[in-house]
Amino acid sequence: MSRRGGVIFGCFFLAASLYADDAALWREYGLVRTETAKRAKFTVTTYQMKDATGALAAWEWQRSEQGRRCNWTAFCTDEGKRTIVNDDNYIVVFEGARPDKEQVETELKALPNKRGTSLPPILTFLPREGLTPNSARYVLGPESLAAFAPELVAARPGLEEAAEAQVASYRIGKSGAPIRLALFYYPTPGMARLHAANFKQLPNVHVKRSGPLVAIVFAPATDTQADSLLSRVEYAAKVTLNETPPPSPIKPLYQLLSNIILLSIILSGLCLLAGLMYAGMRIYRRRYGTLEGDEAMTTLHLAGD
Repeated sequence: MSRRGGVIFGCFFLAASLYADDAALWREYGLVRTETAKRAKFTVTTYQMKDATGALAAWEWQRSEQGRRCNWTAFCTDEGKRTIVNDDNYIVVFEGARPDKEQVETELKALPNKRGTSLPPILTFLPREGLTPNSARYVLGPESLAAFAPELVAARPGLEEAAEAQVASYRIGKSGAPIRLALFYYPTPGMARLHAANFKQLPNVHVKRSGPLVAIVFAPATDTQADSLLSRVEYAAKVTLNETPPPSPIKPLYQLLSNIILLSIILSGLCLLAGLMYAGMRIYRRRYGTLEGDEAMTTLHLAGD
């Protein structure tokens, strides 16, 4: 079999395997196509997603909690012989050997139809203190909710209303068992308030709302552990004004007065210069005899008695 034929067969086999195991979840994350290519020391599998959010969600899902962070991109996990990289609307998996930075950059530059979009805002609100590395999972719809937080399905959390969520594990103090947290971000605080009431109807959960955020801590967390973790969830609104402020009325008035003074000085100078030139001409003509009699100045010698 030729190399191209082997690659095509490998792509078909991998795609069939993916959809056989997690078809619904891949569909929800927006998988467009996948390809596999054999390199000298490793195999490269690329997954093209519809957008950067779906790619980030798939990257979080595919990485292992045993992996460690690598610095080739903003989202990169190294697991020894398996390296997973997220770049724009793609995730790229290197298997068989650990690639170097140049090899990763070469593969990323060759990706077609890359589209970078803004990342989900919920990433900025997920608490970092005590977070178990590589444990966060992005919830985009009902399939990912059932996969990563099945306890919340009955509450109908409103993912179809443009809500988004992250599920992650935390270690509180010296406790051995990790504590799970689900954080939902809603478009408005009003929606968050309504869904927070639904979450509180579930058994064995602790719920906190902060603005458009709703945080849920699962059992078997104690009240103390839940309060400690929920206290780390705070929403801080950031208001950015893009409108240009109106100009100060003092500056135009100052400019007007400055222009009037400058114009007065120029006009006074011109008048003085014209008067000096005229006086000079008459003095010259009188001295050298070119001044006519009818042009002479009549002087009245008036004196008081």
